[in-house]
Amino acid sequence: MKYSYNWLKELSDTKLSPEKVRELLTMHSLEIEGMEEKKWNFDGVVVGKILEIRKHPNADKLQLTKIDIGNKKLDIVCGAKNIEVGQKVPVALVGAKLPNGIEIKEAEIRGEKSFGMLCALDELGLGTDHSGIFILDSKAKIGEPAKKYLGVEDDAIFEIKVLPDRAHDVISHVGVAREISVLENRNFEYDFDGLKLPSKKSKKLTVKIEDKKLCSRYIGAVMENVEIKDSPSWMKQRLESSGIRPINNVVDATNYVMLELGQPLHAFNAEKISNKNKLQIIVRRAKDKEKLVLLDESILELNNSDLLITNGETPLALAGIMGGKDSGINENTKTIILEAANFDAVNVRRSRTRLGVKTESSDRFEKEIDPNLAEKAIVRIVEVLEHTASAKLEGVIDVYPNKTKPCKIKLDLEYVNNLLGENIPKKDVIKILNLLGIKTNLSGNKLIAEAPTYRVDLKTQEDLIEEIGRIWGYEKIEPRPLVESVIPAKINEVLSFERRLGEIAVGFGFDEMYNYSFYSEMDAKNCGLDGIHPMDYVASQQPPKAVVHGIKHFELSSPMNPDQKHVRVSLIPNILKNIKTNLKNFESFNIFEIGKTYYPNNNAIEEKRMLVMAQVLEKDKNAETFYNLKGTAENLLEKLGVAGDLVSIMETKSPRTWHPSRSAEILIGEEKIGMIGEINPLVLGKYKIGKRVAICELDTEKLLKISQKEIVYKALQKFPTITRDISMLAKGETKAIEIQKLIKKIGGNLVLSVEMFDVFFKDGVTSFAYHIEFGASERTLENKEADEVMGKIVSSLEKELKLEIRK
Repeated sequence: MKYSYNWLKELSDTKLSPEKVRELLTMHSLEIEGMEEKKWNFDGVVVGKILEIRKHPNADKLQLTKIDIGNKKLDIVCGAKNIEVGQKVPVALVGAKLPNGIEIKEAEIRGEKSFGMLCALDELGLGTDHSGIFILDSKAKIGEPAKKYLGVEDDAIFEIKVLPDRAHDVISHVGVAREISVLENRNFEYDFDGLKLPSKKSKKLTVKIEDKKLCSRYIGAVMENVEIKDSPSWMKQRLESSGIRPINNVVDATNYVMLELGQPLHAFNAEKISNKNKLQIIVRRAKDKEKLVLLDESILELNNSDLLITNGETPLALAGIMGGKDSGINENTKTIILEAANFDAVNVRRSRTRLGVKTESSDRFEKEIDPNLAEKAIVRIVEVLEHTASAKLEGVIDVYPNKTKPCKIKLDLEYVNNLLGENIPKKDVIKILNLLGIKTNLSGNKLIAEAPTYRVDLKTQEDLIEEIGRIWGYEKIEPRPLVESVIPAKINEVLSFERRLGEIAVGFGFDEMYNYSFYSEMDAKNCGLDGIHPMDYVASQQPPKAVVHGIKHFELSSPMNPDQKHVRVSLIPNILKNIKTNLKNFESFNIFEIGKTYYPNNNAIEEKRMLVMAQVLEKDKNAETFYNLKGTAENLLEKLGVAGDLVSIMETKSPRTWHPSRSAEILIGEEKIGMIGEINPLVLGKYKIGKRVAICELDTEKLLKISQKEIVYKALQKFPTITRDISMLAKGETKAIEIQKLIKKIGGNLVLSVEMFDVFFKDGVTSFAYHIEFGASERTLENKEADEVMGKIVSSLEKELKLEIRK
């Protein structure tokens, strides 16, 4: 949020420079993200009076003017049509440099000499209006520098990051000015307590709150004889310094008071909201599918959770967010109703998020502000409008069913020093609290503190101690050696293991993805997760359960957008979206993600920690996709110390996400730890992915348990080994794992390893090829012995698995 140094200086009466104020606030109160100097660079611009206007003889759209600037009269060519004789305008003299970079020079325009320029508002850097020349007040002194007349002065704009715990009181200039005064050890002189609601009750307006939980207070004030016009330049300057565009004196006054006090305000056109010649405000919940056209002309469809401001029939505004178009003020408005209210923070945030409407008002209401602030704001805006719009107060209506009272907190002064580790004198503790507006009542070493209602964040004595510590200055607290032994924090084994998995994956050439834990209903359908039991989708010791129709995901009650409605039961949908995005720039790549999945288990949330690795290869290498990733998975398990002879890839009936014939379970021993395979082409088509994608999904918690088992080391092979290759043809559904197991069974201890190096599918026949390594631990194996074992293996493969051995 932006804050004007000049405004803060006026409110706090500080003498410090902008740099010193920034340092003071940073060290004790708030995070200053930046500071920008704002300089009004229009020296050489003076007030001039128009004496004469003539048509340009050689141009239909130009005029010749004679301008009196006090010490002389100038001829200036002008194209604007809003000027009249007798008006006073800003005149840029020859040699002046304007904020937009224009340097004024003597010029000849269509044969006529021009010795200056009449300025529009935007040319002076005072706004964005370029519709015509900026017309000054008739009281402006001819020849006076425009900078002096307009009252503008160089400023510094602070960009302050207001965290939620302080948003209740410092999301305003008064709140930050109060901090500055406290840090300078001075009482804050702003007459905050003097802003009391007038006793003059309105005879024209009635107010009714139907839902007192969602609207704890509503103040309506009727002001008559309102004159709609431009705001004074000082107000425009302050609004623009805070990033708000000036509109007119009434709207600007609501924004000005909001920036000053932190209370959002709204002004209704009384003539437009009158219902049967009655002025009434009814705060109620919206009806389902009720429509509202906002000031920005967007049309909202509401439901019963939204809160409306109405006139009994017609919706006037979306409470705490934005006003309606039909109740807005215009240049003909004479009577207005001012609103200062307090709305439920959670409800405002839900409506704002669901409807996608974010405003300055919603920003403040959803951070929970003090209901008593509404009174201060309504009194202040009445004061402002009486001066800037010549308005008169008809009366006020205040509906405040359950008044918010100051919070009383017991504070143990001994505990203050123990917690801060600093011996702060009692009188200093009391002074700090009093400067913060906290009333105190001392009894011995105990203190009863009464926090003002605008400090919504102060609830416990620890809150008070934090205030004491930061105002006292943490830099004053001297470091002391610890008197107890320091025990290092216990390492989180799961997170440490996942970091190790990530490092291994990066070492294999994979890039890490970070995704939200949510996806859309369409993602669930696209990946077949709407009809799969979650336990089928994660590593399980149990056999896969039957497919059930329409398993219900956990859903967010207020998702940020429809694409984040479901809590994920798999990492795959978001990984596929990552793949779709990256295919715009890369032909092939490897990515992975480590994260949690969440699924229903007897009305509770059960979490699984998963690793998903995905591989996309170039088109000419598509056939290798599955086996490339299979090799990566095996290497990863080997890095984790999982013995190779324990790992098996077992084909299985897979969920709809996976390719029906190119997917398998990953088993360690008899325990399933994950899935590997290619993604179903139908699923890829839903994401418009035109390449084959292989994915490996592993349960990291199960991997951790397995990798923690005692590792048995074997002596290196001392004697030479013999390698034989074997190739075979298989019909039907013979699985590679069955072939490997049979070879190891027949070969016994003489078979050291079995490695598949080729596979080929054609016309229902699969060709497998393996390297078989023979060896003995106590002697050199002879070729004759290896041939005998090889013969037994060939015979068993032909008889038991009905394979055709290629000779």
